[in-house]
Amino acid sequence: MCLFRKVPIFLKASLSLTIIFGAVTIAHAQQPPGEGEIWVNGRIVGSLKQAFNFVTNDGIIRIGPGVYKMAGTIKKDRVKIEGSVGTILDGVADGGKGAIVVRADDIVIENITCRNISVPDENGACIRHEGTNLTLRNVHFMDSESGILGWKKGGVVTIEDSRFERLGGGTGQAHAIYINGGELIIRRTVILSARDQAHGVKSRAERTIIENSIIASLEGIDSRLIDIPDGGRAYILDNLLVEGPNTANWQIASFGVEGQPYRLNSLRMENNMIITDRRGGSDLILVHASMPTPIITKNIIVGNIRYDWGGGNYFFDSRAELNLPPAPELPKWDPKKK
Repeated sequence: MCLFRKVPIFLKASLSLTIIFGAVTIAHAQQPPGEGEIWVNGRIVGSLKQAFNFVTNDGIIRIGPGVYKMAGTIKKDRVKIEGSVGTILDGVADGGKGAIVVRADDIVIENITCRNISVPDENGACIRHEGTNLTLRNVHFMDSESGILGWKKGGVVTIEDSRFERLGGGTGQAHAIYINGGELIIRRTVILSARDQAHGVKSRAERTIIENSIIASLEGIDSRLIDIPDGGRAYILDNLLVEGPNTANWQIASFGVEGQPYRLNSLRMENNMIITDRRGGSDLILVHASMPTPIITKNIIVGNIRYDWGGGNYFFDSRAELNLPPAPELPKWDPKKK
């Protein structure tokens, strides 16, 4: 039986409609989705859940501009979910977990804004990752309990050219980015104003790479900017890291402080600008005694930041010494040019 039936109607996501049959109309291959339209391999369907149900392995879901009070779980592999300028998932979580729950492998999600996700467990996520291998590009996650929550050891999670703002929940139990294993790669991404004592990045991955990005507290009540509690191999390179005046933690980063499950452990922090605006200053990083000595070099370190390892860094007492703008304004920093 064919899943799709032609219905001569365009559906708007903001309307409250009950769709009994799955399909609607064939979209023109060359035009983008219209406002409120969701396409599966070129056909319009009535909801995000229908899109996830009808898509096949290696399929494409395209979402037009509009505010979508929808959520769903993707279970097909190698699917690309592509939003448009103005595609917003707003305020709905599937299964008490997230706006998009990924139970599939090799998923790519692009051009999606997600906001206002919360659940009773206080870890509602824009993306709940329970599959293997996930790529996020040009996503904007904000005002939710979690940005991305990787619940299992989910292969390689790659986040590029994205923005995470005002995320956190459960008083330190949910974070802007939380990955529970595998590998985490973050490039050219901005993470701002984590709240409710959340970390900007919490990674239990065996290998963590954070490069050419900005992580800043601004005026948020956050915890560490970067928390890598299980060690592994970590590379923090060419970033702007700014701890704000209201942060609840006096350590900017941590490494290996909760467990040591991996055979290989190393940390390199290089070519970053690291600023604290916290009254009383902070420790640069807390490293468990069982971890090898980190390599921390060629960083510009601004403010009262306590530091115990090696040389090769450049220290300044205040923002003013470098003619940087006062807090909470960020220095000019374009990670795409680094």
